[in-house]
This record gives sequence, C-alpha cells and structure tokens, in this order.
Amino acid sequence: MTKKFEKSLEDFAKSKHQGHDQFIGRFEKWGKDFEQKMKEIEKMNDQFFKEVEGNLGYINSWFGKKEKQMEQILRIFK
Repeated sequence: MTKKFEKSLEDFAKSKHQGHDQFIGRFEKWGKDFEQKMKEIEKMNDQFFKEVEGNLGYINSWFGKKEKQMEQILRIFK
C-alpha cells in the first residue's frame, strides 16, 4: 500500500511539474512574440514618421484649408 501511495504521489508531482513547465514555456513564447510584434510596430511607426516629417508643411496647409472650408460651411448654415 505504501509503495502504491508513494508512486501516486510521484506521478502527481511529476504531472504538476510538467504542467508548470508547459505554462512557463507558453508564457515565455508569448513574451518573445509580443516583443517581436512591438518591434515591428515601432519600425512601422518610425517609417511613417519619416514619411510624414518631410511633408509637414503640406499637411499643415491642407488641414488649414479644410478648417477654413468647414468655417465657411458652418457660416452658411447658421
């Protein structure tokens, strides 16, 4: 009876340890995947800002024109 109980405890401990290892492995993989995605997003953002930076004057004038157009439309419908 003692050997059977001992074996059951060993099996339980082994199973618990394997579950813990699986969880840690998945968590570490998630962390690596998350870091990789964040690096990709940062790279995309950097590229976007480089593209936009050169056109800031144009972008500001475009928004200025749209703002004036909206003001005119609002004055008409008052």
